[in-house]
Amino acid sequence: MADQEDLEQAQDPGMSISKMIGDKLTESIQNMDVFSTLQKMVSMEPGDEESQGIQNKLKGVLEKFRDMNPEEKREFAKQIKEGLASKLNMRLKDNAMLAGVEDAIRSAVMTKLYMVAAAVLIFVLVLVFFGYKLYKSIKEKEKKREEKKKAKQMKKKK
Repeated sequence: MADQEDLEQAQDPGMSISKMIGDKLTESIQNMDVFSTLQKMVSMEPGDEESQGIQNKLKGVLEKFRDMNPEEKREFAKQIKEGLASKLNMRLKDNAMLAGVEDAIRSAVMTKLYMVAAAVLIFVLVLVFFGYKLYKSIKEKEKKREEKKKAKQMKKKK
């Protein structure tokens, strides 16, 4: 099951961000407190007549919510959360802007990755260059020592 989801994400990378955002929003919605959210929405200052009408409807819903028994409250909250989550997920699926965000993130990450790879390559080349110079210098010193040693041995033999 998880392999199938990974395969779907690999086939359609533009949807991976919207799916991830949708999953996180759904999780947040499932964890929210409906009563306090309704209270906050009712306590906001309305901006226009339409907002005032919506706020009045929310006040009515809040009063009905207060009168419900605990089981009805749980069921109501569950329905509200499911409806809100499904509407948000549908809107996210149709959002073309997320595909642009995906492309922008991918290009930014690839640019950084290329820069890091170039820096590592330059570092390795410098390391190899100086390592080779050090190796060459050590071999040259050994060669001179051997030549001196041979020269001394030749003088002793004479």
